[in-house]
Order: sequence, then structure tokens, then C-alpha cells
Amino acid sequence: MTRTEKTKSLKPVGPRMTALADAGKLTSHNADKHWLYQNSVQNPKVEVEFIDRIFAKEFGRKPTLLREDFCGTALLCSWWVKARATNLAVGVDFDGPTLEWGRVNNLAPLGDKADRVTLVQDDVRSVRAPKADVLMASNFSWWGFKTRDELGGYLRNCRASLKPEGLMVMDCYGGPEAQVVQEELREIDGFTYVWDQDHYNPVTGEVRCLIHFDFPKGKRMKRAFSYDWRLWTVPETRDLLLEAGFSRVMVYWEGTDKKGEPNGVFRVSEKGDLAPAWIAYIVAVR
Repeated sequence: MTRTEKTKSLKPVGPRMTALADAGKLTSHNADKHWLYQNSVQNPKVEVEFIDRIFAKEFGRKPTLLREDFCGTALLCSWWVKARATNLAVGVDFDGPTLEWGRVNNLAPLGDKADRVTLVQDDVRSVRAPKADVLMASNFSWWGFKTRDELGGYLRNCRASLKPEGLMVMDCYGGPEAQVVQEELREIDGFTYVWDQDHYNPVTGEVRCLIHFDFPKGKRMKRAFSYDWRLWTVPETRDLLLEAGFSRVMVYWEGTDKKGEPNGVFRVSEKGDLAPAWIAYIVAVR
């Protein structure tokens, strides 16, 4: 069953966006922001492999039911059910039109596999069923909770939403550069992804980040996505997870290659490193 807000009829955009990108004809007027986001920010194949690896390490088996909080277009959910015939996914998000975009562009192409994905339009703090093997809160969306009470309440609900053998997985970033107002550009086929750290308050830890997209021709797509967050640190997040009742919390830190560049391999670490900017996963065992 899929429970979302009904929106106007949508059509899949993938083939058209890919053709425009290959031809160098994407512009701020013809590009779809969700397609741009998925092709510049998300890597669901890698995340599915990571979830399988860490869950098997803890419990000696592969997980079946994934819950993706702040799921947006449910891209991870779609890759999860493609990975194994026994896999099930629940995606929870508050935004109905974004869920509908995901249903049309990410779930419909799955055919019968889409029946194993349930989309729920609700506050992530209000959903507890069905109990999941893994609860994933990625793309830093949980940073929308700015106080200890808000984040603690969310984490308590997450623990109650897991099976006895369950994991919660949260991504985070940090380092000195996370507190610097700056733009970071990355070239993608057919467009440029722009990460804009627009504002940082060192007293409250509040940060405003924006995503823009630039194109070979035409104007920038400004503020395609806007985020009003608190820059939570790893120690305070670990403390809140333990206070919420989780039995153990680990930090999976990204390694580096011979040139000192991030290599995409995450392993448990109690030290991390002093990189100016880093990404890590916080994994909590129920």
C-alpha cells in the first residue's frame, strides 16, 4: 500500500533529462531538479552494499526490511528492493509532491518489484510500524532537528521502530570547512552541481545550505534546494543515541587513497582524522 498525497499527473523525466544532458542542452528552464539531485548527490548502490556489510557484521545475516526516513524521491527504497527478491522497503517523508515524483520516476519502472515499497507521507517521528531491520536517515536530513529534545525524541522513536536485531544508520559531515561560508562546484555530465554553505552561526551551530545547478548555456537554477539545519557533532549525537536507549554506537569513517583523497571505504574508527572536510556514518545498534 502506498499512502501519499495525490498530485497532478506526472510523467517520467529520466530519458528526456539524460538525452538533454548528453547533448549539452540542459538549462534552468528544461531541467528537473529532482533528477539533477539524484544524479549529483545520491549513490544508492553503494549505500545498499554498505548496509548489507555492516548488518552482516553485527548479526551474521542480511537484512530484509529497510525504512528510509526523509526518503524524498525514495531512490534508496527502489534500489533496496532491486537488490534481493525478499527485500522490502518503507519510505517516510512529509512532502507529498516529492513522494509522487519518486513513485512515478523511481518506483513505476520497477514493475512488480514496486509492490514491495510502501511510501508513507507523515512526520518521521509519528511512524513506528512495521518494525525494520535497518532505519536509514541519510543526506543529513535529520539535522533539521535543532534541539536536544527534538533530536532525542526522534531517536527514541527510531529505536522503537526497529526489530530487536536492528541498526540505525545516519550520515553526517564535519571538519573546519563545514563552518566556512563558501561554494563548492562539481562538474557532472551536462551540468554543474553547486553546494553553497550560505550561512553559519557559531553560537547556535545553525547552518543554511543551498544547492544550485549551473548549465552550459543559460542561467543558474538558484536555490533548487534549501536546508535550514543544525551542524550536529559526532560526540553529541553519540550521546543522544545512547540516551535514547541504543546499546552501542559506532562511527564508520571514510578512508583515503595513496594521495590522501577520500576513497569511499568506510570502516569503524575511534579516532577519525583531521581532514578539513569529512563524511562519516553513525551506526547505532538497538
